[in-house]
Order: sequence, then C-alpha cells, then structure tokens
Amino acid sequence: MLTLGISAYYHDAAACLLSDGRIVGAAQEERFTRQKYDSALPVNAVRYCLEEAGATIADVDRLAFYEVPRHKRSRQEWQAARRTAGPEVRVTAQDTEARLRDGLQWTREIHFVDHHRAHAASAYYVSGFDDAAVLVCDAVGEWDTTTFWHGRGPELTRLGGVRFPASLGLFYSCLTSYLGYRPNSDEYKVMGLASYGKPTYEASLRALLEIDGGGFTMDTDVLDFISEPEGHRSNLAELLGVPARRPGEPVLPHHADIAASGQAVLESAVSALLDWLSRQRPTRNLCLAGGVALNCRANAVAFEGSPFTRMFVQPAAGDAGTALGAALCAEPPETRATPATGAMRHAYLGPRYGSDAIAELLTGAGVPFRDFRGDEDGLVAAVAGALADGRTVGWFHGRMEFGPRALGARSILADPRREDMRDRVNSKIKWREEFRPFAPAVPEERAEEYFVMGRTSPFMVDLFTVRRPDVLGAVTHVDGTARVQTVNAAVAPRYHRLLEHFGALTGVPVLLNTSFNLSDEPVVCTPVDALRTFLRSSLDVLCLEDVLVDAASIPGELREAAVEEHRFVAGAGLQQGEELYSFF
Repeated sequence: MLTLGISAYYHDAAACLLSDGRIVGAAQEERFTRQKYDSALPVNAVRYCLEEAGATIADVDRLAFYEVPRHKRSRQEWQAARRTAGPEVRVTAQDTEARLRDGLQWTREIHFVDHHRAHAASAYYVSGFDDAAVLVCDAVGEWDTTTFWHGRGPELTRLGGVRFPASLGLFYSCLTSYLGYRPNSDEYKVMGLASYGKPTYEASLRALLEIDGGGFTMDTDVLDFISEPEGHRSNLAELLGVPARRPGEPVLPHHADIAASGQAVLESAVSALLDWLSRQRPTRNLCLAGGVALNCRANAVAFEGSPFTRMFVQPAAGDAGTALGAALCAEPPETRATPATGAMRHAYLGPRYGSDAIAELLTGAGVPFRDFRGDEDGLVAAVAGALADGRTVGWFHGRMEFGPRALGARSILADPRREDMRDRVNSKIKWREEFRPFAPAVPEERAEEYFVMGRTSPFMVDLFTVRRPDVLGAVTHVDGTARVQTVNAAVAPRYHRLLEHFGALTGVPVLLNTSFNLSDEPVVCTPVDALRTFLRSSLDVLCLEDVLVDAASIPGELREAAVEEHRFVAGAGLQQGEELYSFF
C-alpha cells in the first residue's frame, strides 16, 4: 500500500512516499529545480519517490496534503478583511484541490491533513517513542502557530494551541527582516549572529510577548502581522532606539545585540511552553517540529531546562517535513508503523547515483579523475589525507539528505583544527557572512571526548558545549558551543570510516561539515550539481562516490564556463528585502 504525501504552494515544497508505513523516499523540490525554497507542486520530487518504489502515480493508494485548504482560506480572507495597509493579501487556497488533481493526474480522494497535525505526526511517529509530548511551533499553518500534543501508541491527541496572529515564528521572522535578512529564509543567520551580541534589548522585546500557561499574546500595536508588510510598525524602531538595517548594510554591534535579545526572548518563550506541556501528561519524552524547531539553540536551552529526559527533533522540521507527516496521518492504523518500531535513524531518503554513471559523466566532460571503484579503503585514505593536509573536500555519497542539514551525503568537509578554516570556507567557498558558524561531525562513540553531550545528535538540530575549543577552533562558535552531528557506524559506514581515518592521521576524529552548496543556493542533488558547484568554488577536491577530482587538474576553460553560467543565472529565486507576507 503506497501513500504519497505532499507539501506545496507556500515554501519548501516536498514529497514523501510510504509503503505500508515505511519511508521509501522523501525530497524537497528545490533540490531538483535549483530554486531555493521552491514552493511549486513538487512534481520532480514525486517522480523521484515513485521511481525509488518502481511505481507510477496509478499505483499510489492514498494522496495526502499537508494542510486543509478551506481552513487556510478562511484565515487568509479574515486577514485580508482586516488589512489596512500594504499590498493585498493573496487568497491562495481557493484552487488547491484542482491544482493537485491536474498536476498529479489524480482522480481519487485527497486526504487533507491539518498542518500542525502533519508537523506533529512527522516527529512523533518516527521518534521511536511510544509515549511523548509534542510541541509544534512555526509561523502559521491554517490558523495555528503553536500547538501541543500527546502521542501514545498510534494515537496523537491535541492538547491546545495558539492561533494567528500571535506567532513565535513570525516574531523571529519579523526580527530577521528588521536586521536586513530574508524572513522565512535567513532566520539561521540571526541565530548565528546572536552569539556575537549581548541581550541589551531583551526587556524591550520581551514586553511585546506575554506568556500565559499554554498560550501567549503579542502587542499588536508594535507587532502587526496583519497589515504591516514587514510584520512591525514604525514604532518598533522607536522602541529599540535604532533604525532597521537595510540589506547589504554593514552588520554593527547593535545588530548583534538585537539578534541576541530576540534569541533570548524566543528561548524563554519555548521554555515556558515546554514547562506547561510537561505538566499536561506524565511523560519524559519530547518531540519537536515546525520551523522554530530548526533553532538548535532554543531546542537545547528549552530542553535542558525542562523535566523531559529524551528529545527527538524532526530533521526536516520545517514545511518539507509535513509531506512525511501528512502521509503518516493518511495511513490506516493497521498499516502505520508503531512509534517504537518506526524510529527514524537517518535522513538519507533522497536520490543516489552510481559510480559508473559518474565516471562516464566526467569522462564525457573532459574532467580528469582518480578512480577508486572497488577500493573504498584507498578512497577513504586519500580523502582523509587531503583533509589532514588542509585541503577542502566536496563530499558526495549515497542518498541525499531530507531536510536542510548536510549530514555527510552532500557535504563540504574540512579540518576543524585550523581556526582560519572557518573564515576560508565562509569567504572563499560558501561566499557567506563571516559570523556564520560551522558544525562538527564526530563518531558517535567518541563524541563525549570533545563535546559535553549526554545524548546523541544524528540530525544536527541540537547544541552542545565544546570540551576542547583550543583543538576545534574552526567549529567552535564564539560562545563555546557547536551544533554537533554524531555519526553512527551502522547508519553511515563510509562517513564514519572517514572520520576514523582522519582521527588516525591527526589524533582528532572530528571534521568540519557544512552543506554542499554556495550562498543562496539549494544543497546539491545530482553529480552534475556537485561538479558545477565545485567548478565555481575554491574547493580543492571533489569526491563523487568512488572517484576523486582535484581542482588543480581542471582545464581552465571548464572552470571559466561554469563561472559564466553562474553569472547568467545569478539572482534567480528569493531576494533580500522581500515582504514577510509574500510567504503566506
């Protein structure tokens, strides 16, 4: 029995296919179209999922969608009727069913799943827990912005929630826009910047938010998510005493202080919500989902201050993950995997590519390479040696990750011991802000030697104190923490072996790991994507499955052609300064 889950028409569209409750494949549409946060019907992701199952759309038994269009329409119409300024609110939910049927050639029933229920299901049903509290927190679903749930066995019961326009996600997106970044896109930049500031504006921002048990309200005289295009009125600048930063302007100390203050308010709010949730049901297990759950600092602070002892965060916590959640909700109870046996141990759910096809591609393109087919030991030794020599590596292996984090399938890797490596990768390879931190990957069994853990972290959605910042300079954030990925040998054997081999050469089994993409581009999906990105960057080595490409061996005309192609397509996709409301 095949169930296809879809998220689309807002941002970060995705598809997920289940076979009797088992995940066959899941991927975001942006990876195929190369349009970051692509919101279009994910026809390419659907095609991939069906191919992975050896099926066609005619073989699919159930189609599930990640929201209820009529409920979303009622909120959009309510918002449009109350809007007093700015561009007209788009009522986008009117023709959702027709668009789905036409785009997927689907004639049978569509299971429309409440957006926050899809989020909650995406975390609970793959958590490995058979009893857990669930917090979902995002910008807005149909009406909900925060919801509380209790999962027990196959049942997922709603305990309460907060409705639009009060929204922690929109609050953080509002500050993202105020700081000159793209809302609903660049919130992670604000989280990184926060560590460089002091929460000197915390009291002012905290006054805008009032927590009351399992709910909260916001000061709509300042935070106006209905009428103001950027989510706030002009009096926010008066409250903070500094004007909003324009995109491209220098980042000054007070900008970092605003980021730190907003982060502190978010952490406090999530902590208060978890405190209320923990008193509703006698469980020590916690699940998190929704876009706010991608804020690893808030996750760590709130969890560590709560009575919960175990936590699972859906790695695709944003809207992409609701494709999985919707599919799980549409599964009949008798076929849905029970939480205790359906644990999501990895996020390697996307396409994979064979070494023979890759070798043929490189040969046809005139790209010299070293061939390690049949010699994994030699490949791992060569890559580990290059990393130990201070070279940067584009690492492409196995199935692509589902969700925003690179977890060793589509990663850029480097030596974490070299403190200058952070600036080198930021400025020369990723072309991004200097304050952006990098994450370390470490064998699961060696993690406690280098980080204060207490729990595993396979999905890079948690934060930990670094024990040896003197050794791990390139991956230690300014506040002494790191967003750690613990690598399990059974789950990612080649990646684990690389870490071990690097450790044997250097004495430190840790690697700097960041996503294989350039600034404002989706993570690479195919070998062609990887090669193009490699040619346009300053990476030293490209590892495509079982072959290695050295930058020094690339013909100059190939690199020049790749750079020209990038210049031609540069600027596609979302731009800085877009209005907050263009996203929903």
